[in-house]
Amino acid sequence: MSEDPETGTSKDCMLMSHFEEPKLSDDEEPPTEQDKRKKLLALEDPVHSVSLQHFVYEKLKAQQALMGDPGFGVLMETVDTVLVRQLQEFLQNL
Repeated sequence: MSEDPETGTSKDCMLMSHFEEPKLSDDEEPPTEQDKRKKLLALEDPVHSVSLQHFVYEKLKAQQALMGDPGFGVLMETVDTVLVRQLQEFLQNL
């Protein structure tokens, strides 16, 4: 996660939404066709196309639906309190 300077909120820095040609300075060479293919391939990788926050949230919601609210509450009581707090902080900006 990194802070978005425009909005001041946290954003997933691994997400890439589309292919952009990088702006080059005078002393840089343009990307090769191989570089472009690598970039396009990386865009297909789930690590660059799926938000970790949304993924974790959806998995927790699915588990809660599967177990029911009481069962999920009991399960979450077994999780370390520091981890629960970190999860809450991580998911608060959804």
